[in-house]
Amino acid sequence: MMTAATRAEVLGLYYKIFRLARKWKSSSGLEEETVKERQYIVEEARKLFHKNKNVTHMETIHQCIEECQARIEIGLHYGIPYPRPVSISV
Repeated sequence: MMTAATRAEVLGLYYKIFRLARKWKSSSGLEEETVKERQYIVEEARKLFHKNKNVTHMETIHQCIEECQARIEIGLHYGIPYPRPVSISV
């Protein structure tokens, strides 16, 4: 069961993403790219939060929170809202 503090943390992240989307500026500086990236941020957040809304295992919830925080930080650092592809060496 999710605690009140965890629920507040999740809702805080959700609102943080929407504030980020409102202020987002594309690294290219083009208005159409900015609009496209803002839409992606909002749609991706809604999709992932909706997908995980029934998660009740605390460890899984904390993993989702960490992933969300990491994606926010990576997006801000690199100036791209899309997840970075992972290279796998064989």
